[in-house]
Amino acid sequence: MTTNGYGTDLLSQMLDASSLRHRVIAQNIANVNTPGYKRLEVAFEEELGKLLGRGSSASGAKPTVHEGDGVERVDGNTVDIDREVGDLNKNGLLYQAAAQILASRFGSLRAAISGR
Repeated sequence: MTTNGYGTDLLSQMLDASSLRHRVIAQNIANVNTPGYKRLEVAFEEELGKLLGRGSSASGAKPTVHEGDGVERVDGNTVDIDREVGDLNKNGLLYQAAAQILASRFGSLRAAISGR
């Protein structure tokens, strides 16, 4: 028996992408005053949507880090601290939601196995 029917693979990928996004946002915040630094962002949901829209397996979706958009300041830096903090909060909520859903799915499996 596999757990794929419960969406655990997809939820696991979402947690991995969210974890990577958290590290990238933290890096952006750490470099808010670094001249010439270009903000980075993680792309995952777009690729996932394309795969699911084509009826493909979600397992092919991989998060990628690329240079993001942003208004360039005089020193060449493109990090906006307000945007980064907002993105960090949003990402934290998405991570918590995916983790809770995954825990619930495993709880259901555990209950089914133990016969409750």
